Amino acid sequence: MHTHLVALVASILLFLASPALAEGTAPATKPFRTQGIYLQHYTAMTPNRLERLIDNALDVGVDTFVVDLTSRTNNYKKAIARIQERGLKYVPRIVMFADGGNREQVHDRTVWEDRWRLAQYALELGAKDVQLDYIRYSSKTSASPQNALDIREVLRFFKKRVNDGGGRLQIDVFGEVGYGPSVHIGQDMSLFAAEIDTVCPMVYPSHYEPYEEHFRQPYETVHSSLVGIQKQMGQSRVPVLAYIELSNHRFKLTTEERVEYIRAQLRAVREAKAEGWYAWSAGNRYDILFDLLRRYRDNAAT
Repeated sequence: MHTHLVALVASILLFLASPALAEGTAPATKPFRTQGIYLQHYTAMTPNRLERLIDNALDVGVDTFVVDLTSRTNNYKKAIARIQERGLKYVPRIVMFADGGNREQVHDRTVWEDRWRLAQYALELGAKDVQLDYIRYSSKTSASPQNALDIREVLRFFKKRVNDGGGRLQIDVFGEVGYGPSVHIGQDMSLFAAEIDTVCPMVYPSHYEPYEEHFRQPYETVHSSLVGIQKQMGQSRVPVLAYIELSNHRFKLTTEERVEYIRAQLRAVREAKAEGWYAWSAGNRYDILFDLLRRYRDNAAT
């Protein structure tokens, strides 16, 4: 009995003397509930490339693949099954109105039903979340508060059906709506909050004017947008998963500058108290993200 007590005391003293506690820091923990990357349809349909992405994702803590869904195919079904077999979450990305809708498209129930059939297929494949992109009017549409009311009707249609199918509805919105409703494209978070389960703001610093100012302030750009969106949603407490960008197409960056650019966005996501992030690369090139997450492990957002 005495021997066991001595061993226990020794273990406690060793723990208290550990470097992490000596520096006043707790052991590292995963800072985000969701960490994901976006995949084009072609990428998911390329088995070797998909397997490499899965291996890297599992190694660095990426837990979700957002995959384009445009049609039912056997190859798509196989790819999604492989993603899930390896322990990753699958979220379909469905484009609602390509490049934003016109008034005829936004009110066309046949378009809604067509997109719903894709969402239903994704749920059959095991998706727990369905993500709608381009759920908006074209930016060339005349400004009107009615635009957001029209889009809200589309959201109501989808949320009921997705929820009834056992899933949750995610929507992608422009980062600019963090500063208030966008009356041209019809995105208004104060209206939308009750009609969605998760919002995914595309807070890419390259998309804000003046471009050079926001390029130099990625943290401030992302943070202010996310905080603004949360304020507009009030007490709804809708989870926020921010889309971040891995490069700024308007300004050239060295590899190390890109690392810091990404880390600034991740820090903003964390400090704005968002639930997580999705990384966007149009060409699905994620090596720099994977390397960054390996280098810093659970501290990439610091």
